[in-house]
Parts: sequence; C-alpha cells; structure tokens
Amino acid sequence: MLKNPYIINFLNYNTSLKYNSASLSFKEKIIFLIKINNLLYKLIPKKLHSYCQVINFRNNLLIIGVSDVSWKFYLDSLHTKLIAELRSNILPSLSNIIIKIIPNLLLNNVNVSYNKITKVTFTNKSINTINTLVNISHGACKNSLKKLANIMLLNLMYYKL
Repeated sequence: MLKNPYIINFLNYNTSLKYNSASLSFKEKIIFLIKINNLLYKLIPKKLHSYCQVINFRNNLLIIGVSDVSWKFYLDSLHTKLIAELRSNILPSLSNIIIKIIPNLLLNNVNVSYNKITKVTFTNKSINTINTLVNISHGACKNSLKKLANIMLLNLMYYKL
C-alpha cells in the first residue's frame, strides 16, 4: 500500500551544504530540501508549520505546498520577504517561489477525531439547485453532479426516517 510522502527531519545532515550543482545525490537533495524547509519554518509563523512544507527546488524555482487556499494567500503576502531571506541564506540562485495547494498535506499533520463529526443534512432547495446544474451541464461534470444529487437525496431521505 502506498503512503503519502512526508518530510524526513531525522537525517543527520551537514549544515554547510549549498545547492550549487545539478549533480547532487538523492540523499544530498533530500538533506538540502530539509534545510530549506527548516529555514522556511524560521521565516513563517508557527501556526503555519502544520499546513505547509517545501516540496521541491528545481530550475531555480522553489515549490512550497500548502494544505488550502487560505494558507496560499497568506504565504503570497510573505512572498517577497521569503525570496529575499532564502536568497541571502541558502539559495542565491532562487528566481521565484511557486505555492501549490496540496490538500493531503493537512492529512499528514492533523489527527481527525471522528467522534466530533456532525451529520450533514441537505434541503430540498439545495437538491433542486444541484439538479438545475445537472440540466445545464455536459459530460463528466453532468455525471458527477447527478451522483452528488443522488447522494444528497439519499441523505435527506435517511435523516427524515
């Protein structure tokens, strides 16, 4: 069974490693990404640590993953500060930072308590709205909306019993 990738923080690595060639070994690249990730965590608020991490560095672009769009906007506001700090500390060749939304990132860092999940019920109005969208949609979108409408209808009938 495949598991989601996670950052390896337990490696014993050389703090003087600089990214200066494309010929780094796999282990050296991992160590380098960990260094960048640790520096990133020093530059951003602690509340954001569970929701973002360095994904890759290639072609002078740093790719950072965040769990949702709100954290993406937050990091976008720190964009110029992050570039300046990363250039001066570890990545002099950094040209830009790309922030990607990766919802699975949150699943790797947060324990979900299933006892606290509340039931969701749908109204006839919400089902009618989805059915209206079904009538004007085409292809795969139409099929997905049909499935959603059926699930909503079943949910509504189940909780009315």
